[in-house]
Amino acid sequence: MPIPRPTHWLLSTRENVSAPIAAQLANGLFGSLPIFIGGVLNSAAVAAVAAVRLNTAPFIGWLVFEALLGLVRIGVVKSSQTASPEKLEDLRHLASLLSVAWAASLGVGTLMCLTSGDWVMATIACLSTAAMVCGICLRNFGTPRLAAVMTFAALAPCAVGGLLTDEPSLRIISLQLPIFMTTIFSASFGLHRMLVSWMTTTAELKRSKALNETILQSNPDLTLILDADHQIIFSNRLPEQLVCQADLVGRDFFSVLEEKDRPAAAAALARAKRGELNSFTTCFTRPSGERLWFDTVVNETSDASGRFIVVARDITRQKHSEERAIWMAHHDTLTGLPNRAVLQERLDAALMMGEPMRGRGEGLSGHALLIVDVDNFKAINDTLGHDGGDVLLRALAARLRSAVGQGDLVARTGGDEFALIVAAGDAEALHRIAARIYDELREPIIHGDRVMECGASIGASFILQDGPDRSDVMKAADIALYAAKAAGRAQMKIFEPAMMDEVERHQAMITAARFALKRKTIVPHYQPKVCLGGEGRREGRIVGFEALLRWGDRDGHMRGPDAIKAAFNDPILSVAISDDMLERILDDIEDWMAAGVPFGHVAVNVTSGDFRPGGIVETVLDRLKARDLPATCLQIEVTEDVFLDKGALDVERALKRLSHHGLRIALDDFGTGYASLSHLTQFPVDLLKIDRSFIGQITAKGDAEAISSIVINLGHCLGLEVIAEGVETLAQQEHLIALGCDTGQGYLYARAMPAADVPAYVREHEAERSRLRLRQA
Repeated sequence: MPIPRPTHWLLSTRENVSAPIAAQLANGLFGSLPIFIGGVLNSAAVAAVAAVRLNTAPFIGWLVFEALLGLVRIGVVKSSQTASPEKLEDLRHLASLLSVAWAASLGVGTLMCLTSGDWVMATIACLSTAAMVCGICLRNFGTPRLAAVMTFAALAPCAVGGLLTDEPSLRIISLQLPIFMTTIFSASFGLHRMLVSWMTTTAELKRSKALNETILQSNPDLTLILDADHQIIFSNRLPEQLVCQADLVGRDFFSVLEEKDRPAAAAALARAKRGELNSFTTCFTRPSGERLWFDTVVNETSDASGRFIVVARDITRQKHSEERAIWMAHHDTLTGLPNRAVLQERLDAALMMGEPMRGRGEGLSGHALLIVDVDNFKAINDTLGHDGGDVLLRALAARLRSAVGQGDLVARTGGDEFALIVAAGDAEALHRIAARIYDELREPIIHGDRVMECGASIGASFILQDGPDRSDVMKAADIALYAAKAAGRAQMKIFEPAMMDEVERHQAMITAARFALKRKTIVPHYQPKVCLGGEGRREGRIVGFEALLRWGDRDGHMRGPDAIKAAFNDPILSVAISDDMLERILDDIEDWMAAGVPFGHVAVNVTSGDFRPGGIVETVLDRLKARDLPATCLQIEVTEDVFLDKGALDVERALKRLSHHGLRIALDDFGTGYASLSHLTQFPVDLLKIDRSFIGQITAKGDAEAISSIVINLGHCLGLEVIAEGVETLAQQEHLIALGCDTGQGYLYARAMPAADVPAYVREHEAERSRLRLRQA
């Protein structure tokens, strides 16, 4: 309902206050119940006495009005206790009107008493009114305008009554009443300003406290306030949020800390007492055993109370990160084993503490280093993917740990290589350890629905005996590992000084190959292949050439591939050599075709490494297409070991792709390996090459001739062309012709020659064949 405008003025103030404070001030109408009840009862009692003493209609009416007004006012006050905020606002305005009405009733009643002639009643009424005015000021100084209006309503009739009497003293009092009212008004407004200032300050303090508490509660750091005796008087964390699960307030600060952290805390408090901001690190251990770390800052408050503020930041994650970083710096993340850094530290320690052998095999008061390398790990990665390789490495790590003693070290040094430092007294002890390792490795490894077998080669060296420092001992074990791989893998070799010679030869080959690649002295030489007769062929005609590797050494001498054969087992060098050879061969073919040389084709030897992604087998078709050369100008020669490699499926797909595009595939050195005859039908083989070891003995040993005959007949039965390598005499040639061999190759026809000599050789060979035909005619 609409609220009368005067009541808004009565309940408002000139002070600038917030709405909540204004509501609190107005609610004074419903407060101070003793004063309120006393005023209601007192005014009703005065009216009752007046009605009894004077017994006139005005006084009886005053009594009735006071009684009814008192009941209504008490009902309003009682309703305010349960009223809603909207209803309470209406009750405030109603209560203000009733208060003014009550004050006016009090003043009019006193006026009637003063003019009644009953001075006893007049005295009672005046004293009662004075007391009521005091009550009005005390109860309503929150609403000074209402207090002023009520005071005026109560005292103004008194002043009028005093002027209407014949008593001079009362007239003087009446004249003094305005001054009294002015004083009361001033005091009421002064009290009101003080109250508003106090309430505003209190509200600001409450807001500030609430804000500070919110900030502290929102702060992830633990904040404590200590008194001068180091007792905790404040904590921003509830007990269930604390590490100790107990309320901190009231406890001694040092009792919260673990014993080892208390000296640092005492030193920090002492420095804080001197005005220095400082910190220390403390650790709490939960009942579960979990350790939590805190970076704790201590500072003295600036209020001269001697109190301290302690802020503890949880750095557990940071600590764990630091510990993890330290662990990762010394361990392999895949297997959890120590890494090369730990191996080197342990190896240095063993070198410092160990004693060298008195004689090889006569006992060692020390340790040995074993380097374990997984055999054919790349093939496992290629066929099962890196996930399969990771499973194998983790399984191998676990099995190596099981195979060695408690104090021995197993480390992963990188890739598929592991290193062990073991207690070993002699070579026999090393062989026992190796036997345990190989026993562990015999158990197959399951990956999904695949079964993996893990083979490994081991190289071993004795600490101190095989070198005075770490690098020498590790080098010796590496050399022994190389010897184990060269001897057929899946075995252990213990370092012997003689192994150094083989390693040096190996390194010399690698160095020579790199030199030849860098200087571009690797070139193909070509050995002709000659038709030996047969259906649809003309005897003696050159049908093609085989490209053979030659390279120039530092002295300018041309050398064969055996001098750098170690490079062919290097995955990087072998690819580079094959790529360089193929480019030069294609250059020569382009030149011959442009010159009209009838060279037939060029056979190119490829190895397992050339079938890797990016190798020449994968790119040869694109290279031929880029040069606009026919696929028939090349043949691919592979040996039987390519079919036996673990990537045989990839080899089969690659060869079928080449065969589909017109390249012929020759199986080289047939009969010397371990290939199954089924490979001749599984793989797209077009030609068989009989190894030179059989051809060299074909005229001397019957079994060599028998094997050659079997191979030739087998090839013809399968529809394959048969080529004999290493033909050096006419007798060998005649035997091969008699056996039905299709093609011969060897020194009888020509040694391998540079590309520049091929055109002249072809011309001379064809001219000689023409002369022979003329003589025969």
